[in-house]
Amino acid sequence: MALKADRKPPTRTAAPLGVWGFLQRVAVGVSANNLIGYSAQLAFYFFLSLFPLLLFLATLLAYLPMRHRMHTALAVLGKVLPTQALALVKGDVESLFHQHQNGLLSFSAAFALYTASNAITAIGAGLNQAYGAREERPYWRVFLEALLLALALALVFLVAFAFFFLGPMAAHAAAHRLGIQLFPIVLGIIRWPILLLAVILATALLYHFTPNAHQEWHWLTPGSIFAVFGWVLSSLLFAFYVNNFGSYNKTYGSIGAVIVLLTWMYLGGLVLLIGGQINAVIGHATGERRRNNQDTDRRARPNRA
Repeated sequence: MALKADRKPPTRTAAPLGVWGFLQRVAVGVSANNLIGYSAQLAFYFFLSLFPLLLFLATLLAYLPMRHRMHTALAVLGKVLPTQALALVKGDVESLFHQHQNGLLSFSAAFALYTASNAITAIGAGLNQAYGAREERPYWRVFLEALLLALALALVFLVAFAFFFLGPMAAHAAAHRLGIQLFPIVLGIIRWPILLLAVILATALLYHFTPNAHQEWHWLTPGSIFAVFGWVLSSLLFAFYVNNFGSYNKTYGSIGAVIVLLTWMYLGGLVLLIGGQINAVIGHATGERRRNNQDTDRRARPNRA
C-alpha cells in the first residue's frame, strides 16, 4: 500500500521496517502528529453528531412497525457502551417514538448529515497529520466531499442495520411460507459478519477519502482492522471499568454520564487515528522500499549493458 503525501512525515527513516521499527514509527507518529489532541477534537464532534443521529433514527423508526427493534439496538449497544452513557440517551430516544411531527424526519436527517459532515471533516484533519499531508483543498470542496461521504456511510449502515434487524423477520416469514426452517438459522449466523463488513467498509472509506493523500483503494487495510477490533476491545474494557470500578457520578455529579460518553468517544477517535497512522507508516515504508528497488535497478543497468 504505497502512499504519496505532500510533505515528509516526521517518522520517516531509512531503517528497514521490522516489527520493532514499525511499532516505534507508529508511536513516534502518534506523538509527533498530536493525534491525542485531535482525538479530543473528534470526541467533541462525535458528541455533537450523536444526538442528531439518534433523533433521525428514532424518528424514522417511529413511522415503522418495528419499535421493539430500537430496544434491541440499545441492548446491543449496551454491550460496548458503559451503563451511565447508555442511560444518558436511552430516555430521550424512547420518548421520540411517540412523536410524529410533520417535518421532523426531514429536519433530523438534514441536521444529522450536517453534524456528521463536520465530524468527517475533523477526521480528515487528524488523518492528514497521520498521513503527513497538507490540506490544500478549498473548504467548500472538503465539506462537500464530507457531505457525500456522510451520505455514503449512512446508506451503508442503513442497509446493514435493515438486514440485521429486519432480516430475521423476513427469514421467519420465508421459512413459514416455504417450509424451510434453515433460513432463520443461517441469517442469525451471517448477520453479524455482514454488520462487521459494513463497519470495515465505512472505515476503509474514511481512510481513503478524508485525507488529502493519494493512495490506492483497498477494501481491507491493517489500519482498518486495528480500528475496528481496537474500538470493540477498548469499548468493552472501558465499559467493564466504568461499570465495575469507575466512580464518575461521585466525582463529576450529574454530568458524570456526559464525561463517560465523551471519554468513550475519545477512545474511539484515538483508535481511528492510530489506525490511520498505521496505514501511513506502512504506506511510506512501501514507498521507500519501491524507490530503493528502483534506484538499485537503475544503478545495475549499466553493468548489465
